[in-house]
Amino acid sequence: MSDAPQTSGRIVIPNDLGARLEAIAAPLPDPKPLRYAAVLAPLLPAIDPEEGPRLLLIERAGDLRKHAGQLAFPGGKPEPDDRDLLETALREAEEEVALDRRVVRVLGRLAPVPTPTGYMIIPYVARVVSDWRPTVLDPGEVAATLTPSLRRLSDPAGYIHRGSAEWRGQHYELHEFAIHTPPLWGATARMVYDLLQRLDLDPRGGDR
Repeated sequence: MSDAPQTSGRIVIPNDLGARLEAIAAPLPDPKPLRYAAVLAPLLPAIDPEEGPRLLLIERAGDLRKHAGQLAFPGGKPEPDDRDLLETALREAEEEVALDRRVVRVLGRLAPVPTPTGYMIIPYVARVVSDWRPTVLDPGEVAATLTPSLRRLSDPAGYIHRGSAEWRGQHYELHEFAIHTPPLWGATARMVYDLLQRLDLDPRGGDR
């Protein structure tokens, strides 16, 4: 029997979430012909215990050349001084929303997400272990931050399955979460859905 995070009333993070994720040091797949990018999926403490912990998302600035106005996790491309992709994810979170890595406990990785825009995104899941609040540092990149609760994200009423697709021989499902205008979709929605499944919070009718 799994150490499920949900009870009849409250949603909590399971103690074994790290074991449900891919190990931080596990070998990464060869991205070629794609290029690596990394994001951080930070879990914030609950405000309402009935709603459960929250997941930090950013709304990208509306005048960016790519992905303008879309919801995403903090992240981006590696810089020459980054030791590894985890460093990339942590650095980008610091630069975009002032997330101090000293209050972050990185738990593991979600499955890599290849994108038609030419990247293989490596998502790292972390818990924020303080009452830190996000601050937009660069309005030219980030228009706003959102912190939807796990209950809201896993609510079937706000979830839409958009079918499936294939790209470069890989099959993947298309997910949409109606938590904002515009909704959460695309690569980030695939990451969120992966995380919800690992938390036993599948909005498509898993163990709820």
